[in-house]
This record gives sequence, structure tokens and C-alpha cells, in this order.
Amino acid sequence: MKLKNLAACASFLAICATGVAHAQVKLSGKPKIAFIFFGTTNDGGWADAQNAARLSLMKAYDQRIPFVENVPEVTEKVEQAIDLFINHGDNIIIAGSYGYSDAFTAEAKAHPNSAFINIAGISSAPNLESFYAKTYQGWYLAGMAAGYATKTKTLGMIEAFPIPNVLWDVNSFALGAEAANPGTVVKVAYINAWSDPVKEAQISAAMIGQGADVIATDMDTDAALLVAEKAGKYSVGYQVNMAKSVPNGILTSVIFHWGKKLVPMVKEMASGTWKSSGTPLYGMKSGVVVDAPFEHIPAADISKIEAVKAKMIAGTFSPWMGPIVDQSGKVEAATGTRISQDDLWNMDYLVANVKGSMK
Repeated sequence: MKLKNLAACASFLAICATGVAHAQVKLSGKPKIAFIFFGTTNDGGWADAQNAARLSLMKAYDQRIPFVENVPEVTEKVEQAIDLFINHGDNIIIAGSYGYSDAFTAEAKAHPNSAFINIAGISSAPNLESFYAKTYQGWYLAGMAAGYATKTKTLGMIEAFPIPNVLWDVNSFALGAEAANPGTVVKVAYINAWSDPVKEAQISAAMIGQGADVIATDMDTDAALLVAEKAGKYSVGYQVNMAKSVPNGILTSVIFHWGKKLVPMVKEMASGTWKSSGTPLYGMKSGVVVDAPFEHIPAADISKIEAVKAKMIAGTFSPWMGPIVDQSGKVEAATGTRISQDDLWNMDYLVANVKGSMK
């Protein structure tokens, strides 16, 4: 997900976090899908995961699905890309970038008989849904794996920006590690970009030098994990299964399967029964977020992780169940309570076993 204005993102996401159901949308004709990507389909991360959904849709609906890559977060450019597809007869436009939100809002209003999906966007309309994933579910389980694997009780996590839906990844990873191995700490550092392989590698090396024996990345590339692999350390990937890059030490990857939601959504669009849900979150129950097979830890520990996963899917466990205490000692969730979804979108703290700041 790409962001231009972080302050605006935090406040806007808080406003838009609750999904709102709309009326059914009638397409202008038979479903014809097109994709818009911020990056390239072989970027090994964000766009790559979205392109996997495009391929799933091609198979499911036996149609060629055109796409355009490297569309910047410039409203005019996004609108031009959308108009090009609409003029060619496409009536389902799918993309994935926060920075596309304004353009998608305008285009959805201009084309009421077309459907629009913007993964990680923050705008909605009767014919526009902007959904995201409960990434914190996957990261909690990955944190458990890291907790079981670590010998130094020191983990490193490389992040993009300290915004709510990034902070919940850090915090859930740390909470999972603490649950598996009390006393484990997570060192966090921010790149201030969604992809900067040079900085990612440098920070990974620095964290390893400071004692981290597991490196997790919340970025678009595997650069940090390659450094960990070379140093003989464990790692955790993100967005796609990064095991092919670092087979000797990867514990798991937190993976997006956007097609799990997009394929049935398009089916509803085709039948005329689809309704925009606004800006919802989808998680492990729907298959949108999964962890790659756990490796390099004992089978008994994997069984413990799988047991927690089953409870997550059943709705009987949440990473946000109290007690949860932040770095300052403030109780964010007391025993017997849990942090709400709306409060997640306002998250502006790090939990007690995270070492690092909000900067």
C-alpha cells in the first residue's frame, strides 16, 4: 500500500474504518475486468500479490484481463488509466493503493454502472469498495514462530511508516513472540518508503549486529531477508511467500490472497447481487491473509501455532485481547477486554516489548 500524506491517512482511516453496506450495482454489460498497479507485477511484493489475484480471476472467468503498471499516485494519471479501460468496455476496475482513493471516488461517481475495487483505499460509494486485510492475524502467528525460534530473545522488524495499519503489524508480531517466549523483544526501524532495498539491507545487518537472530520484513522486497540468510539467521517474509529467496532460514511469510475475496465478489457482480461493503477488513476466515507453512521450528511448536490459528478463525481468540500494555506502561486493553477495530485504526503506540520509537 502506498501513502502520500501520513497524517491524513491516520485520520481518514479512522473515519472510514467501519464498513457501510450500499445498494446492489447493475453493471453496464457482461463483467469485463481490468487492473491498475502502482508498481510492476514482478516486484516480489505488493503488486505481485495483486497480480496473483488477476491470474485467479482469469482462470475463474476464462477471460483476458488487461492491466497497466507503474501508475503513480496522481489523481489525474489514475483517472486517465481508468477512463482508458472504461472506454474499451471494461466495467470492473480493480487496483490497490491508498493514493488512488480520490480518483476512484470521482470515477465511481462518473460511471455508476461500473464497479470499482481499491485494495487498501479509504473511499467508498455504492459501486466502490475499498477493503484491506487483517494482517495482524498473520503477524501474531509469525511472531509466535519467531519466539519459538529465537535463541537471543531479540527479533528485528523492518517497517515503512509508523501509521496505524503498520503499527498493528509490529505490535501483533511482538505480542505473538511474547506469548511463545516471554521476555522476547522486537527491535523496530522505519524506512520511510514502501520499498528501499539498500536501506532494508543496511538496517537488517545493523539489527543482526545488535543481537537479532530473526529478521522480519513488512516491506515490498526480500532485501532484509537475504542479509539474514547470508548471516545464518532466521527470517519472516511478507505479501508473498519469500521462501524461494531464503529457503534455509525462513520461518514463514504473511501472505495476501486477494483472489479469495475478489473471485466471489466478481461472481456477485455478474449476477447483480453485489453490494459495496464500504471499507471492510477481511482476514484468515476468508483466506485473504494466510501464513506460509512454518519451517525450522519443532513440530510441537507448529501445533501450538496452528491451535491459536484455529481459534482466530473461529473468533474465540484475538491478538488484541488484554492485558496489553504499551511502552509507557499505559494499559491499552485490560484483562477481559479487547481493542476494537475502530481503535486499531487509531493505533499510535508500541507495545511494551517493542524496542524503538514512533519515528
